[in-house]
Amino acid sequence: MTFPHHPLNAAWLKSLLTAGLVFVALGAPLRGADVDVRTNITYYAGEGADKYRHRLDLFVPKGQHDVPVLVFVHGGGFTVGIKDQYRFVGDVLASHGIATAVISYRLTPKTSYPGHVQDVARAFAWVRAHAADFGGDANRIFVSGHSAGATLVAMLGADPAYLKEVGESLDHVAGVIPISGSFTQSSRSAMFQGAVPVDAETIRNASAINHVAGAHPPFLILYGDKDAPRTGEDAEAMAKALRAAGSRADVHQLADHAHMDMITGIMSPSDPGLRFILDFIRGAHD
Repeated sequence: MTFPHHPLNAAWLKSLLTAGLVFVALGAPLRGADVDVRTNITYYAGEGADKYRHRLDLFVPKGQHDVPVLVFVHGGGFTVGIKDQYRFVGDVLASHGIATAVISYRLTPKTSYPGHVQDVARAFAWVRAHAADFGGDANRIFVSGHSAGATLVAMLGADPAYLKEVGESLDHVAGVIPISGSFTQSSRSAMFQGAVPVDAETIRNASAINHVAGAHPPFLILYGDKDAPRTGEDAEAMAKALRAAGSRADVHQLADHAHMDMITGIMSPSDPGLRFILDFIRGAHD
């Protein structure tokens, strides 16, 4: 069962970007003395590389080794957003002992499907290749994202083709954590606003739920009770499909959480979303 993608309107995207600028102001005080930050690391320098978008920031717990790693992908409807607006994610998770790479990726209209998710795969490959260099455990790398970023990490975790292109495998993904994402697409999605015409097969391939078959990494799917329309139905459908295929899928609706609360909420130690994320990562190899 699939659900139509909910197009994000211009006003919503503007509010997202404005909120992101607030994140920058809020992010700095969160960083503790025990977090080492390394910014603007190039994760892809091959053909078609973008010197601004193919970069990531690393947030690493100081003095720790073999820690779990999370690759975080920002939202913005595939058209806005940048890693710098989400440094609070790295600050928070690194303070809990999780090395975190917050990435940028090419946006529409500079790229179109599948360019966005190909960049996520490239970032994952870089992180896995360099995990030992910054104290991370290459066997415990998770991927997470919010909104459009959640859609991209779900695509990565459902369709093995993206990681195969960069010499990686779904076997190397310890877990997938989509937050307020979409698992089915329509022609209205901004990921398709490029030079290539959209056909039904392209839309089908861009829908993570259509690739659920056999073994997948464990999924933790989060959404809010006040989230964007149809987000909850889509999340529950994705979890059901994963379970039917024999994969682990935990899905949680967070009370009193609108779309942006789902990610900004992790700045509060009592946020249920933060607790679910930490428990999922810490328990993945117990």
